[in-house]
Amino acid sequence: MRADVDKDEVATRLARQASEALAELLEHQRVQPPHGDRFDRCSETLDELARALVSIGEIVDHCTAHSPVEEDPEGVTDKARELATAIVRRRNSLLAESAAARLHVVRAAPVPRAG
Repeated sequence: MRADVDKDEVATRLARQASEALAELLEHQRVQPPHGDRFDRCSETLDELARALVSIGEIVDHCTAHSPVEEDPEGVTDKARELATAIVRRRNSLLAESAAARLHVVRAAPVPRAG
């Protein structure tokens, strides 16, 4: 490694912004009342977090690779994709929960009588 290579301050700043944004999101989630349909409230957030995880894995693998073409079969990207898939599964379970709750509401509603 060359001694005259500078730190990548731009990358560090961007990573710090991402970390701060995630901390802000966590705080936002803590103060939100658990009302309404969780799928409607959280599905897009979960999708974006899954995408972010894959990007984080790719960045880590890029920063830690010994060469530009090195592939690590047990790399962080693969593990991040596994976690992203788990997040999407959880999101999908909210969809099923939401559909079941909506069906329950429809069944519980009084049936209007004719005449």
